Amino acid sequence: MRADLRKTTNAGLIMNSSKSLLGVCGLYCGACYHYRASFPESEHLLKDARRQGRVTQGFTCSGCRSEILYIHPGCADCSIRDCAERRDILHCGLCSEFPCDRIRTFQNDGRIHHLDVVSNLETLKLQGADQWLAEQQKRWRCACGTGFSWYEKSCHNCGEELNSYRSGKTMFG
Repeated sequence: MRADLRKTTNAGLIMNSSKSLLGVCGLYCGACYHYRASFPESEHLLKDARRQGRVTQGFTCSGCRSEILYIHPGCADCSIRDCAERRDILHCGLCSEFPCDRIRTFQNDGRIHHLDVVSNLETLKLQGADQWLAEQQKRWRCACGTGFSWYEKSCHNCGEELNSYRSGKTMFG
């Protein structure tokens, strides 16, 4: 990652306020349920996680490049993020080896929201990070203005059906 896009904290972790929700892999961290669960209005996500038997202490995250990463091996110890940092690139779409085996494996690991990563990275490369992030922020908001995560079927605020991976309204849903 370019040095001008990051701030290193005392703990040596990267904090980037404007790009912290841009996953190097092409995911928009702002739609991750761990990130969404960080907000008081998203208590329903924590309740859902508890119903599924998940431990919710430390469940929240502030994005791929933040100081606060959810303690999940896929996020906290992300080999894709490590690779992008070693190559000093903002996201994998800027890599000369894109799309590599690591990204293709991630894309096809069985998680529906991972299916979009290659097309997201291609779009990111064309649009630039700021425009892509602005579009993602709009895409993952209900018409009422409430943010939602990848797998929420309906808005917890107004009840509207959402264009999420679980709703069946997306390309891969």
